[in-house]
Amino acid sequence: MISEMEHAKQLAELGGLQIAFEKEGFQTRLLERSESIRLHVLVMMLGEDDQGRDRTMNLNFQPLPESDIEWIRLLQLHTILPFRVAPAQRSAVERVLIGANAMVPLGGFGLDEDGEVYARYVYTVPSSQTISPDELLEVISIFHYMLVLFEERIGQVAAGELTPEEALRVQE
Repeated sequence: MISEMEHAKQLAELGGLQIAFEKEGFQTRLLERSESIRLHVLVMMLGEDDQGRDRTMNLNFQPLPESDIEWIRLLQLHTILPFRVAPAQRSAVERVLIGANAMVPLGGFGLDEDGEVYARYVYTVPSSQTISPDELLEVISIFHYMLVLFEERIGQVAAGELTPEEALRVQE
C-alpha cells in the first residue's frame, strides 16, 4: 500500500513534469487519484497519427512493495492504439507484436483481453532523485518513434490488410 506521503510526492513530481512539458509546447492534463482513478496520472498529448487520430500517453508511478524496494521508483509510460482487434485477427496481431517487440529499442506492445493494443515502457528512477524532464523527454521521443514505426502496420494486421510477415518485412 502506498502511503499518503508517497502519493503526495508522486503528485508533486508529476505536477513538475507537467510544467516542464507545457514549457516545451506539449498539452497535458494532470488527473489526481480518486475513487475512479487509483493513481495520479499525467496525460500528455502526442499529436495526431497519420489518420488524424489523437495520440495520448499516460504517465504514472507504479506501486512497489515499500518494504522490498527502496532504491528505485517506476514511472510507466502507457498508450492505447486507436483501434480494436477482432477475435479472428488476434493470433495474427499477437505474431506481429512479438516481432515488433524484438525490434523496438525500449518498451513494447501488448494486447489485452478486450482487443486493445497498447504500448508500454517503465522508466526506472533512483529514489534519491527527481525525474529530469529533459531526460524523460528523450525517452518519450523514442517511445513516440516506436508508435510512429508500428502503429499503422499493427492496425493493418488487425484489419486483415497485411499479414504479420508483410508488416514486419517492411520494417527490416
